[in-house]
Amino acid sequence: MTIGEAVGRAEAILTRAGIAEARLDAELLLAQLLGIDRGALFLARREPLAGDLARRYEERVARRGQRVPLQHVTGEQEFFGLTFRTDARALVPRPETEGLVERGLALQLAAGSRVAELGAGSGCVIVTLAVKRRDLQLHAIERSAAALGLARENAARHGVEGRIEWIEGDFARPPASWSGRMDAVLANPPYVRESDWDSLDPEVRDHDPREAVVAGPTGYEAHRTVLEASRRILCPGGTLLLEIGLGQEDVVLDWMRIEGFAALEARRDLRGIPRILVGRLGKSGEGGES
Repeated sequence: MTIGEAVGRAEAILTRAGIAEARLDAELLLAQLLGIDRGALFLARREPLAGDLARRYEERVARRGQRVPLQHVTGEQEFFGLTFRTDARALVPRPETEGLVERGLALQLAAGSRVAELGAGSGCVIVTLAVKRRDLQLHAIERSAAALGLARENAARHGVEGRIEWIEGDFARPPASWSGRMDAVLANPPYVRESDWDSLDPEVRDHDPREAVVAGPTGYEAHRTVLEASRRILCPGGTLLLEIGLGQEDVVLDWMRIEGFAALEARRDLRGIPRILVGRLGKSGEGGES
């Protein structure tokens, strides 16, 4: 069997499993296994695939056909140009969340500025900031010991573990030492309603940590917590960057105003959906209107 034939068979299996981008996944699974990119895979399509490689590819395709996330099968995901280890301990890094990093870098914080992430997950956000801005003081809090372990592994992978203060704990109660000291806070909290859980794709429902996806009955519970925590730990004039879900813009912006955030803006993702809210904590005497 040639590489091209193997990919074709894999595509058929994944299509029957209901995977929308079956061809792409079939190619990515084999390209990563062979240690080449998709372009090289196409050029090698007439070469044979046999023996152990064929068996391992079949195993990968079978797992993906069971709706195991592609990134769990390959064990990695690219985020903001960096490669992160991925598994069931934390959410798979998603393209939408790159907006947090993009906006964080756009703040052009001064050297030595303090930045905290509330809910580190896989570490993709705080680790990317550590790689891109080696002059910042970085802090991360995560209540899941398993997710925190993965975040630290990713930090070590990119040589920045020692540059980040890691806290295992609930971001509703950040350390007292952070109070009023952060120049920026970033957060991608859970924002799915409990009633929506069963309707999520199997890749999410069956493999992502539920507590990293579901916020509560309304889907806003974690956003409220992030706002309250950020209000306590940001210094006057500090900036909050907050990821939201579809249709949550107006409610969360109203809450930000109530909590004293000004200069509010909503940044859209590649699909045109408001995804990242940005607000500056009003200095003494300032109001909360944008």
